[in-house]
Amino acid sequence: MDFESRLKELSAGGAEKVVDWVAAAIGEGLRRGASDIHLEPSEDAIELRYRLDGVLHPAIRVPTKHAQNAIARVKVLANLLTYRTDVPQEGRIDREAVGAASDLRVSTFPTVRGEKAVIRLFDPETQDVGLDRLGYPAPLLHELKRQLQMPKGMILLTGPAGSGKTTTIYAGLRFILEQSGGAKNIVTVEDPVERMLRGVTQTQVHPATGLTFARCLRSMMRQDPEVIVVGEIRDRETAGIAVEAGLTGHLVVSTIHSGTASGVFTRLLEMQIEPHLLNSAVNFVVAQRLIRKLCAKCRRPVADERELLGLPESFLGTACAAAGCPTCYGTGYSGRTVIVEALAPADGVRRAVLERAATEKIADAARVAGMTSLAERAKQAAGDAVTSPAELLRVMGPGWQQV
Repeated sequence: MDFESRLKELSAGGAEKVVDWVAAAIGEGLRRGASDIHLEPSEDAIELRYRLDGVLHPAIRVPTKHAQNAIARVKVLANLLTYRTDVPQEGRIDREAVGAASDLRVSTFPTVRGEKAVIRLFDPETQDVGLDRLGYPAPLLHELKRQLQMPKGMILLTGPAGSGKTTTIYAGLRFILEQSGGAKNIVTVEDPVERMLRGVTQTQVHPATGLTFARCLRSMMRQDPEVIVVGEIRDRETAGIAVEAGLTGHLVVSTIHSGTASGVFTRLLEMQIEPHLLNSAVNFVVAQRLIRKLCAKCRRPVADERELLGLPESFLGTACAAAGCPTCYGTGYSGRTVIVEALAPADGVRRAVLERAATEKIADAARVAGMTSLAERAKQAAGDAVTSPAELLRVMGPGWQQV
């Protein structure tokens, strides 16, 4: 019996079948390699969706009068309060309870049709990924490793949510631990702490009690740190402390929201960080995106220029599109890889920063110094049939080809 038929059969049963229904839904998510399972109640059904390779896919819509019983079962597994349906809750499901390789994180949220539950699945293989498995081009990987061995300065990562920044940071921390033999004092402040690392002191912010990024950073400086990880630079105070730390003998690794590597400097300037401090503190900036890889078993050559979605006609001989087959669950994609642009500030970039130049001028100076842009990396991925033009449009947005 297939998965859909199994769930429909369980849904047709009484309340006693809810336990099996939830177990089947979680089990299928684990089998598919999903990162998240969404259980969303509608007027007369549970909408079950799986996030595969970063994209939500509908799995099944099963009309059932036991919708809230299913959400309650998830809450029981996560040790949440079943009688509180009016407030968000967060918890964890023990891996042994569902036969998973690691614990599952659960978040519930009240909606007008009842509670919605999202279950985050953690794949140990992706949790423990090393730098060599990130998918970085060899020259950039070599440079990143070199930067991670610097005694001071800042390494900044940027990209939208879900672009793999946290995975890159954790891989970098593992590299530092290996290279130092565990002899370095590494401290982090995160929101939230996604994974526990042996040999690293990790702290989770809690703004409700005043434990903010800035407050943690100020206190960290008295903990004799050598490597400091800041989950995200969000405001002027945090940025100022992080820059000062990078200038005074600490290696600071952090993320900041910006569209491109050059845009990171503009963002920090907007936070009123002095340009000469940026030029002295920032060693390396990485902008990245995660793109889905075409399924090797069903990808097909692009048929006409309309499917190129703005790419040059010369790509007709090499670019491929998604088709869909049982192996990739009909998505046309299997797995993800990263496209990256990296900026190690050269003289031209530093001059542009001192002049408080626009992002475009900083980017021009970076390209003159040898930076390969995200758009160029994306075009290369399409030309090599790693991904499709449609996937690049989804990830990069309209007009990315001209960037």
